Amino acid sequence: MSSTQPKTVAPGVWEALNEFKDSVIVPPIIEFIRLLPDGIVLGIAILSVMSFCKSYCFLLLTMFELMFIQRAFSTVIGGISPIGSGPNYANPICQNGLIFPNKMRISLIETIGTPSMFPSPTMFFMSGVLTYMIGCIQEFRNEVQTLGGNLSIRTNVAIVFSTMFIFILFAFRYNYGCEAFGTLILSIVFGCVAGYIIIYQNKALFGRDSVNLLNLPMIVSAAELGKPMYVCAPS
Repeated sequence: MSSTQPKTVAPGVWEALNEFKDSVIVPPIIEFIRLLPDGIVLGIAILSVMSFCKSYCFLLLTMFELMFIQRAFSTVIGGISPIGSGPNYANPICQNGLIFPNKMRISLIETIGTPSMFPSPTMFFMSGVLTYMIGCIQEFRNEVQTLGGNLSIRTNVAIVFSTMFIFILFAFRYNYGCEAFGTLILSIVFGCVAGYIIIYQNKALFGRDSVNLLNLPMIVSAAELGKPMYVCAPS
């Protein structure tokens, strides 16, 4: 009675796969994550200029406001007790923006904000922006439902993908030692709180249309306008 031996993969195959992963797959992913925050700001800036959309302009201003808030937080907390930077914060993998061959780096997130300090500029910014966008969608739930859309499914999908994205960023920066575990967690929490606060700030200062990222026609009741509604009575 013969027993079949399990097939083994030659060591050279695994070495080739690891080399392919390290040279082809991993570098573009790292570069994408590094450029993502600044790329989002640049993309929204171009979109707001080309579309002349009020809500996109306020989204861009919200991004700058989040950077200033992060800088204010890090200045105050850094003056009390400097915390937040991880053991590999100076590693190019942990640094946002464009890196040139002469080692010069340009990053809007870490120029207006403060690099490698608490709260983490990347996690604070991304969690704040995603929270702001999801909150803006929730703000117009009546309009979406009136127009026949299913807001609950769209919102749940947005929340799930946003959470997955934040988790990937969290795992990336923690794995490479960019920031400490507690710094990353608190940065996400503070970013979410800041995003929600900015929604109400924009609504109070500039009106509800300033957070209309979906560019939906707004539904306003007659009571809000202070005008009576006339209904034909049966004869």
